[in-house]
Amino acid sequence: MSTQTSAPTAQPISIHIPHTLRCYATPLHSFFARNPSYQRVVCSAFVFAPPTASQSNSSATDSRLLLVKRSAAELSFPNLWEIPGGSVAEEDPTILHSLAREVFEETGLRLTRVVRQAGEGIEWTDNRTGKERKWLKLTFEIEVAEIGSSIPTVGGGNVERYFESIPVELDPEEHQEYAWATEKEIREFLDEGKGREIGWKELAGQMLKAFEVGRMSKEEAMLEDETMRKY
Repeated sequence: MSTQTSAPTAQPISIHIPHTLRCYATPLHSFFARNPSYQRVVCSAFVFAPPTASQSNSSATDSRLLLVKRSAAELSFPNLWEIPGGSVAEEDPTILHSLAREVFEETGLRLTRVVRQAGEGIEWTDNRTGKERKWLKLTFEIEVAEIGSSIPTVGGGNVERYFESIPVELDPEEHQEYAWATEKEIREFLDEGKGREIGWKELAGQMLKAFEVGRMSKEEAMLEDETMRKY
């Protein structure tokens, strides 16, 4: 399934949506009608470079995950690392349009493909408004136009040059820095508290799971390539 959106670019771009995620290609009010226990929905994105789905070549650069560091002026969780995302807005045509908008506003990257949903979502409640509200955070692995599906064959100093060439543009009111994190770096934080401080351990766990799923996809693609070469 594909949908067209005029955001985040002036010219509409095509976004590929798997059949299994069509339930999120729906307006927020329709989602609430089917899921009345929630009052707020947040969406966020795992952006890998190179995209995990393209890694059928074992000599390719290992994927890294895009992290963004929250502004020091943020009232909630200042200076902590997270992934791009934000609240789903009623005015956006669908939940996945909100995902595309938030990713573009926070990183300047344009969503072209929703690869998969990461987990079933994270739930929590708050009563900051004086009334209890139940939140749902949905996370998706996505691909973006600025990275594409081709696999760079790089080595040595060219590796960092490849990641530096990706045109990430932050909104300084929300984030102060970005990084392309390795699986090892995420694991060191989760296991030993080292390195970049990620806002939520649940999120760090989801990150590791996303690396694992991506690696499985790569291995399956390599197996398929090897099978095809036998015929």
